Amino acid sequence: MAKRSLAPKPQLPAVPFEHQPELRALMMFPTIPPGHMTFLVEDDAFHPHLRRGEFAVVDLSDRQPAQGELFLISYASRYTECGLIFAICQMRSRTYYFRPGHGWRSPSLPYEEGYELAPCWSACHWIPPEDPADYAAALRSGRVGTSEGPYTTEHAAEKLVGRIVGVWVPNARG
Repeated sequence: MAKRSLAPKPQLPAVPFEHQPELRALMMFPTIPPGHMTFLVEDDAFHPHLRRGEFAVVDLSDRQPAQGELFLISYASRYTECGLIFAICQMRSRTYYFRPGHGWRSPSLPYEEGYELAPCWSACHWIPPEDPADYAAALRSGRVGTSEGPYTTEHAAEKLVGRIVGVWVPNARG
């Protein structure tokens, strides 16, 4: 049986890095698809994904919280005619012990009868740094935002209006 020789794979030419400041993680929509709505972005809390003055495209059928995803959330408000206010948030979760009627318990505490591990959701109104050192630096410099919670998965889904899937750009090519 003859041995086969393995030919070296051809090398692809290196592609020089080119900074692309307009590269976006969200799709650009020239029209609003059925089952979607727009929401005016009022600040730069979610830059570079969303920028002040843009219209976020919200998928009204997707209300299940997902780690790190942007959503439109509703809160009760006695100051508005409809009784609700709306805000953009990033959903984040950690695993904690939960017991209905008793609330949340840190998993670092000893186990207590009746508690079960469950995702504990927060609706962050900014994008907190993932790295603990970066988060500590943000706290020291005052670059922090607010968040709401804790929520169970079911409670979060009730409050979420829909997932942000893109930006409405009327003159974009589809």
